[in-house]
Amino acid sequence: MFVLAEGQGLVSEVLEVFTSGGWIMLMLGSVAFILYATAFAAFAYVNRGNLTGEDSHEWEKWIENPESAEGRMGEAIKYVMHGPRLTIKTVQRRFAEVRLNLLSAIDRRLLVVNTLVAAAPLAGLLGTVMGMLAMFNGLAQGGGAAAMTRVAGGMKEALITTQTGLTIALPGLFIALIVKSKRDRISAALTRLESQILCARFQKDH
Repeated sequence: MFVLAEGQGLVSEVLEVFTSGGWIMLMLGSVAFILYATAFAAFAYVNRGNLTGEDSHEWEKWIENPESAEGRMGEAIKYVMHGPRLTIKTVQRRFAEVRLNLLSAIDRRLLVVNTLVAAAPLAGLLGTVMGMLAMFNGLAQGGGAAAMTRVAGGMKEALITTQTGLTIALPGLFIALIVKSKRDRISAALTRLESQILCARFQKDH
């Protein structure tokens, strides 16, 4: 019973904070939902499979026998080395296609995440301005309990929206940096794999 009561108290406190920020909190909630849904989707995408080169010690064996290749990197090897008449230009063209498909999917998600990370503090700033306007309206009414209530409500709205915007943006920024780092590792792994395939399959021709 104590835990249930404590949980209900926490929920009511969160709802009170949410309503104190005005309608801007609805905008911030929408930004947070889209931001973290996209950020975690991007994080899951870059961590799925073996695209960052953790199986690089197996690449030589996979290049010799592409059918034994495993994971998403294995799928790339099978695609790049498919066909009886493999040329340098064919390998390079297929690697360009693989990079375009893999990296552009990450870049699209990062673009959304970075845009919303920038938008969250701006939405919070809009709430701050609206809260300040409410404060000035309260001051313009002169003294009295009603005026002081409007001033206090405006100040609370200004502070809550600013804090909420920054709270939404900072974790999203860290996730975006992690995804960007993984993206760069995937790009580097594909470049190393392309070079290894070209050396293994075509060095005898030169």
